[in-house]
Amino acid sequence: KELAWQPPPLKISAVSLQWVTAMRAPVWVAVALDIVAYCADSAFVGGVDHLLRGAESGSLKPGIAHHQETHGAGVLVSGVGRRAVSATAAKPQSLVAWGATLHAGGLEEPMTCGKSVVAGATSDKWAKCPSECPLMAEHIGDGVHCNFRCVEATTASCKALNPSQPVADVEMGVCRSCMVEGCAECAMDGTDTCGKCNPGYTLVDGQCHSDFFYVWVAALLGVAAVMGVVVAWFVDLVRRPITNASVLAHALLQRSRGKLRMPKEGDEGRRLWPLTTNMTREDVAGPGMALAFNFQVAIVVWALIMGISWVLLAKNIDSEFLSLGLHRAENARQNCVVVAFGYVTQRRLLFAKTCYLVFAYVFSFIFFIAVGARHVRLFQRMDEECLTYKDFTARLFGLPLVQGMDRLEDELKQAVASQTGLPVVGVSVCWDFGDVEDDIMESLEDDLVQRRADPDTDVDQGAPQEGDEVKAREQCWAFQMVEDKVFGSAKKDILSRVDDCVASPRGPPGSTPRGTPRDSEEPAQHVKQMLDEMWSTGQAFVVFQTEKARNEAVNTIRAAGGFSFRGEMVQMEEADHEPASVQWKNVVPSSWLWLFKRTLGGIGTIFMALATWVFAFYAPYAYYVMSFNYAYGAEPGIVSGLAFTMIVVIGNAMMYFVCGEVADRMRFMYNDDREVYYMLAYSFACICNVVLDMVVTFYMAYRMMVGMDMATYQGTPLAEVTSFQMIFESYAMQRSLGQNLFAYAFPSTFLVPFLIEPFATIYLPYKLMSFLVRSHKNISRHDAEGLMMPAVMDLSRYADLLLNVMLAALIFFFPGGFTHRIFLWLAVSHIIIYAIDHYKVLRCIPACYFASDSVDWWAQWLLSIPCAIIISATVFKANCQRGADSDICFRGLPFLAMIIAVFCAHIALHTVVLLFVVPLFKRKELPQSTIPYKEVAAKFPCSWFSSNPVHCLRSKHIYRHSPPCGFLFVGKEHCLRSNPELGCYFEDAGSKGEDYTTGVMDQLKSCTAGVSLANLKSWAGGSQDSIDDKEAEPKAEP
Repeated sequence: KELAWQPPPLKISAVSLQWVTAMRAPVWVAVALDIVAYCADSAFVGGVDHLLRGAESGSLKPGIAHHQETHGAGVLVSGVGRRAVSATAAKPQSLVAWGATLHAGGLEEPMTCGKSVVAGATSDKWAKCPSECPLMAEHIGDGVHCNFRCVEATTASCKALNPSQPVADVEMGVCRSCMVEGCAECAMDGTDTCGKCNPGYTLVDGQCHSDFFYVWVAALLGVAAVMGVVVAWFVDLVRRPITNASVLAHALLQRSRGKLRMPKEGDEGRRLWPLTTNMTREDVAGPGMALAFNFQVAIVVWALIMGISWVLLAKNIDSEFLSLGLHRAENARQNCVVVAFGYVTQRRLLFAKTCYLVFAYVFSFIFFIAVGARHVRLFQRMDEECLTYKDFTARLFGLPLVQGMDRLEDELKQAVASQTGLPVVGVSVCWDFGDVEDDIMESLEDDLVQRRADPDTDVDQGAPQEGDEVKAREQCWAFQMVEDKVFGSAKKDILSRVDDCVASPRGPPGSTPRGTPRDSEEPAQHVKQMLDEMWSTGQAFVVFQTEKARNEAVNTIRAAGGFSFRGEMVQMEEADHEPASVQWKNVVPSSWLWLFKRTLGGIGTIFMALATWVFAFYAPYAYYVMSFNYAYGAEPGIVSGLAFTMIVVIGNAMMYFVCGEVADRMRFMYNDDREVYYMLAYSFACICNVVLDMVVTFYMAYRMMVGMDMATYQGTPLAEVTSFQMIFESYAMQRSLGQNLFAYAFPSTFLVPFLIEPFATIYLPYKLMSFLVRSHKNISRHDAEGLMMPAVMDLSRYADLLLNVMLAALIFFFPGGFTHRIFLWLAVSHIIIYAIDHYKVLRCIPACYFASDSVDWWAQWLLSIPCAIIISATVFKANCQRGADSDICFRGLPFLAMIIAVFCAHIALHTVVLLFVVPLFKRKELPQSTIPYKEVAAKFPCSWFSSNPVHCLRSKHIYRHSPPCGFLFVGKEHCLRSNPELGCYFEDAGSKGEDYTTGVMDQLKSCTAGVSLANLKSWAGGSQDSIDDKEAEPKAEP
């Protein structure tokens, strides 16, 4: 019976009927099963085929022909092709092949001269015309789509069947239209000659020349010139003689000291973390960093399960799940065969794929929620096991605004002690010093210089060899002159991000060496006056002796409803951030209106940057894509592909910096909040970028399919289809979009940017600055430290990973041949990313600390988008599965509304589960710790006092402590001095530097030498007793 939803009616040729009636009963049973399975449009046909392959009964033989056998001979169809029977041949090689033949309406006759043959799902894709009529032309006069005839290799023969394809291409073996870039209408003379060009092109001798050709040439020449200058400068730097070796050695030492190091143990300097450190368990850079690495592991596991489960589905149901959409086509007839076969196969396997999508959605949802619950417990465990500064600290808010001339710290210390009855270590007040930040930091630098705490103070700077300066100038006077202007200026350098302990004996004539105490220029009285005129911000941090005392104090104040201080009711709560994450300059009196204005300003800036990118970069490319001639599958060349790649790279890079700048201008009090805003803004920008990319890709694919005269399976040309849904659902577009999505994802998005990142952001700047410092005598130690300091770490990696997961989830909208490939490559790529980040954090970034799980929570929430994409794909595939006349079939706006509703419904469900269900999995709280504050403060240098710049200056100029509380500069921890009365207990010797003459592989070999099973077990258990890295004094490269 012919069903309304079945694409072609069932037809059995007379020869097939005669053959069937001659068969015995067991075969009849198998044939019946095949037909029933097809009519049910389920995956059961694959199961029948799987069983029949090993059957040995009746006329069936072991290992009967299967679809994958024929792929080796270049045939697409299951058991049908060169080895399949023709309309007058004997029995087919398999029952499934026979069933496929029934689906397409009989067996195809061979290609002969002058006879039209319709290319269908069972046609031989690689069929050729006889030598007498070697060209294959589509016959459009009879109104039958994909109807081809073999004709002579003449223009007249081609035009007789299809006037729009007059070119007799003997090499391709087809009749085709002209292939001229930028052509709107061909000349129809049988040659690749254009009669009318698209806008933006000029017709010259039958060819279309771009009006913007010289603009592109000028742009490329400009880029090449800039690159040439950069390369020449780099070569010049490499060839210069070494004139500043000791300064480079000092800068490398500070670079090493500024990296993440283990807590203090003994009297020696703190050591670097071993490369064998388990980043998913150890508190290297705070619990937030550990959660980030666990997030990466979770994505790898999810991708592996999705990819492997799809392979198992194909293994047990039908192997076409692994190849659907991957079949090649080189001409119009092959495209017809591919589309017909793909449509029939996709419809046959649609029920199985829908069932798999239900599994994928349920599994992904449960898996991501389980990951969120695990991260909650992991964060809680790390917070409980590792006692840090925030465990001893409470935050005061609602304080009156007080000027700096008052001794506010002492008053608050006495007030809190009297209200709680508990001893207080100290109070760190937040001051509003944003307007005088530069003066504050300069005063701290001078204070550091006066202490003379650096053991390298008396190291000889080294003098340049005779004639070195002359040689350098003779090599390239232009580069030398520019560098003298930049590094020889007497003004404060803007390249530095760290600060010196010592005075630099070098500098341009007549200038004050950087780091020299400026007692005459900026006396202590001026600093005191600046501190006296400063105002507090209404917030402060109170440090108690133990965690238990802190909790008792908070409960006491909270039960009393606060306490009165200078006429204001002050409240107290537990501190939930570490001092290293506090942005002291951003702690200012603010309101919700102030925050709302800044938020709107930040969003507006991001939209302006997106608009600038779209109109300045994307719009010209989109115009070019729209005006391109896609006749007979022509597509933009390699230059266009490179231009598109550069547009994507420029867009991502621009949004990376814009989102970072906007996040900084939001002036968040805590660095963790800044990272949340930055991650969300960057994710939003990347999603917008991907949406634009997909729109352009869809338009290109559509124009290519129209240029190739592609049609739907029912024979309607795509150019005549007006419904977006119908265009998107056509197999030709599905196949093309799947190919483009996979190419966009891997390796372009999944892997290449992450392989380039270490070279572009770490190695290249390091080598470039090393060559610059060692060869330029005007660069002082202070400037060299700033130049050699690596880039600061952020948590933008979350956005990159989430974007990759979303791209992988989109593949479910398209044929299944790309599914296992994209998920398995996603897993492989993220394993490589994990390894890169592992080394980067342990060896390449300055010290940082992420104490909060807020970034991870928002990343968990963004995982709702991939789940919503999967459930949307499920609805898309389930729609109209039993035909356009079935009850479950939506078209147009109702279908789009249903997709959007399902998408938003899952976002809401995911949010509710994260807010109310995941917290139920928290661990039971452990007993409060009684470890004293001084034990923790003696291990970690960054305290609530040493990280507050104004507090350190007030300790010296207002309270006149001896020794005063020292400010912590990154890499200068050994400059801090202990003073228990002030709550300052950290004091350490200078850490040893790394041996920069060894490469990455040498470090890996040294740290893994002698690894035993006990070491591996220790590493797996998260112990710090790992193999130590070899550390040595830094050596300047020759």
